[in-house]
Amino acid sequence: MRRVIIVDDEKWIRRGLIQSISWNEWGLELVGEASDGREGYEMALDKKPDLLFLDMRMPGLDGKQLLGLLSQELPDLQTIVISGYSDFEYTKEAIRHKAFDYLLKPVKKEELAAVVEKAQLVFERREAEKRKASRAQGEDWLRQLLLHSEEREEVFVPSSWQSGEYAILLGRMDTFDEQRDLFRMLPALHEQLDRMKPFLFGGQWEFEVILLQESSREIVVALCGLQLESKDVSRLHESVLSVLKQVGCGSFSFGLSTRKGSILKLEESCIEARKALLCKPITAVSALICSVKNIGHGSGIYPQDIENSILWGLQTGNKMTVEEDLERFFAVFKSDAVTVGQLHWSTDILLHAVEKQLQAKEVTMEEICGRNALMVSEWIHGRNDVAAVKKIFKDELLPAVLLFYSQSGEKQGEKVVIELKKWIEINYDQSLSLHQIASSYYLNPDYLSRIFKRMTGKNFVDYVTDIRMLKAKELMAKSNYKNYEVAQKVGYEDYRYFSQIFKRKEGMTIGEYRKAIGQADLQGAINVCRNV
Repeated sequence: MRRVIIVDDEKWIRRGLIQSISWNEWGLELVGEASDGREGYEMALDKKPDLLFLDMRMPGLDGKQLLGLLSQELPDLQTIVISGYSDFEYTKEAIRHKAFDYLLKPVKKEELAAVVEKAQLVFERREAEKRKASRAQGEDWLRQLLLHSEEREEVFVPSSWQSGEYAILLGRMDTFDEQRDLFRMLPALHEQLDRMKPFLFGGQWEFEVILLQESSREIVVALCGLQLESKDVSRLHESVLSVLKQVGCGSFSFGLSTRKGSILKLEESCIEARKALLCKPITAVSALICSVKNIGHGSGIYPQDIENSILWGLQTGNKMTVEEDLERFFAVFKSDAVTVGQLHWSTDILLHAVEKQLQAKEVTMEEICGRNALMVSEWIHGRNDVAAVKKIFKDELLPAVLLFYSQSGEKQGEKVVIELKKWIEINYDQSLSLHQIASSYYLNPDYLSRIFKRMTGKNFVDYVTDIRMLKAKELMAKSNYKNYEVAQKVGYEDYRYFSQIFKRKEGMTIGEYRKAIGQADLQGAINVCRNV
């Protein structure tokens, strides 16, 4: 409540003002009224009001003189001058002495309300500036300790923080929302913790609250006390959650560090608290997770088959397939048994699988998305819920990768087919597998098969078979190899199978073909009969 004094030599004016003011509604409290300037001066020094209603023309110490005195004694006092039309010269003096505003008699309630509202805004702005300056001083040394470890020996630490036990509470949103204004919770949180100081940790403790990482929306509550009891930390945590909810900041979960004996270990405490949050079950809200030694939070289930499908969808530019597979991928983690750390671990694997596939095409993630893999990983690690992590993949990462593949994927596939045709021309006698070839190019076998058939008019097996038959006929026409030797030289160890394929492809047996080109049917040890 703002404290108010009314100074006017006319009682009926004072009564009228008191009746016109909606005290509770406007957040005001009457702490005194005076009938002359001298009485008003002494009352103001004693009561130290926030707001003064002052008549300028009074016997003895008048309003002009009183303003001059109070402007030195109470510089933050807001004065609203009450003046008659005939007092205009006095009003000019009031303005010269920096009175906040003035009202003409008789005072109308709507004008009074407007002036009081304007004064309230000034009060709020001043208080916000004071809080900001106070917070900035606290934030400066704490932020340096937490983020600039190389300078921590030089940080000026307040005397009240130079001994005792130290701990960090680090909070993140259970459901990430970058639109929420977290700065507005700082004044409310400071006020609440100030009120609780006599009731926690034996009344002998200090705190600082800062917004540490805007990108990940991290709230840090640093604690210092002679003995930081666990039960009081729990009570403090509940109070913090209540304030965050009241100011509309949503649900937060907090990690709690172990207690340290030196303020220089606050950075270590911050890391501990952040790691503790990785153990939070994905579905938990408003949790307090305590740091323990040998904390485990990584590894776990990983849907490898879905990853493969996502990579194939990206290669083929199939947006619908990618989006459906992405939903299936993240559905795996919507379980009480899954922790934040496991979510981060699994999405890191998917991220690096995409990066590896891009590298095979001689392009980097940074070139495609504007962020390298490490930056994207840090971005992901700033979110503790499935929906927010999925949003990074769905809205930021995969659309850029899909666009790249849609623009270059077909050209890349055609390039691979051209290279593959040349390779088959040379290596037709080897065991050929489309699956292995596709894997070596980080391409999906089905995708490569479709591109191959579109460019050659044949599927892979038929194309290889035709090349082998062509080479076999060349060998028969230009050499004295026996039939089984020809079969081996074009990639068939089983002569019987080779002869069957040859007949199916050429419409005649090997013997008939050799006869047709003027050669004997060389079987076993029969000698070549050259056609001269």
